[in-house]
Amino acid sequence: MSVRESEIAPEVASAALTPTVRRFLRQRRFWIITAAVIILIALVLMVLGNAGNARGRELSAEDPSPVGARAVANVLRDHGVRITIANSYEQATSALEAEPGTLLFADLGGYLDAERVRALSDAATSTVLVDPGFSILSELDLGAMPAGVATEDVSDEVACRVPAALRAGSITTGRVFQTESATGCFGTDTDGYSLVVSADRRVTLLGSRSVLQNDSVLREGNAALAVGLLGENTHLVWYLPTAADLEDTGITSLEDATPTWLTPVLLLVFVTSLAAFVWRGRRFGKLVAEDLPVVVPASETRRGRARLYQRVGARTRALDALRIGVVDRSSALLGLPRQTPADQVAITVADRLGRSRAEVFDLLIARPATNEAELVRLARALHDLEDALAAALDPTRPTPPGQAPHPTDPSSLDRK
Repeated sequence: MSVRESEIAPEVASAALTPTVRRFLRQRRFWIITAAVIILIALVLMVLGNAGNARGRELSAEDPSPVGARAVANVLRDHGVRITIANSYEQATSALEAEPGTLLFADLGGYLDAERVRALSDAATSTVLVDPGFSILSELDLGAMPAGVATEDVSDEVACRVPAALRAGSITTGRVFQTESATGCFGTDTDGYSLVVSADRRVTLLGSRSVLQNDSVLREGNAALAVGLLGENTHLVWYLPTAADLEDTGITSLEDATPTWLTPVLLLVFVTSLAAFVWRGRRFGKLVAEDLPVVVPASETRRGRARLYQRVGARTRALDALRIGVVDRSSALLGLPRQTPADQVAITVADRLGRSRAEVFDLLIARPATNEAELVRLARALHDLEDALAAALDPTRPTPPGQAPHPTDPSSLDRK
């Protein structure tokens, strides 16, 4: 059995018991669209802002960003130096074999091993290593080690015999320690040196990459030092290793990359966790059911829930609870299955009582409670409807004296 549109008033059919998700979104679609537009604009501004402030490839001869080195490369070209930009280990090796010259090597990501760096250095006439790591310094055997970063300008108090250092004057760079097999320039109070040159002048260690970067090349004597170191030969191979070079050097296996202390620590954590589970998860026998020491009457529970609904102004929720109870009990009185839809129960009740289907549908499903007075009137009407249905099904059934108020009685919604 179903309800036809002609049997229900349009204003009744359009009403809803509780706001659905679709209705909620439709009512607030302006604010939802506004919030979405604001979030989209914020994301666009963030992307554009990050794009404008994005850092380029550090020390790249073609990068004009603050961390690039395009300014130094252009000055070297103006001085007649031909620059070959190598994007891989093979390109750097081929360029040095075709025409030996100066090699600028800056492995900022640690992609090449020390042996390949040594091979490149042997193939070049001179090599400038920018901010080299510990493994590379150990392979070159210059007795130098990384010594941190200088916090202030350092100057060459004693004249350094390296021509590039003589032009630089003072400079702010990192520092390395001087050894017997090399000459250290721009020393600091901690016996560190910002520039170290091997005894045969073939290998130069530049302690700081900021000497070549666009945003700091004009500070102090950075520009003079950079041009002096890289412009000694007419051919310069500019090589910055990338992750693609890992295919040649090989990727470290997981076993080699795992520290030796990781396995015992994980084992200790597992044993400790297992002990904690046993300690905190143990039970003293089987679970048993125990009666609660307090029994709460249903009337008090109903009255307390009514007070909560009243406090938060949940008139629709309270009316829904009353209607659900009436529909369930009416369905049981009529002998209908429990899965019977509410609209079919309303139709059956209306036919049984001889009332208008639209009127009963409006009472059981559609009519909203706009205020508390309307809620009380609807609760009383539901109570009367259920009593009328019970009387229609069994007119001879007497009402026991002192019977408790019906669950849909308006008094159950205590207004105190």
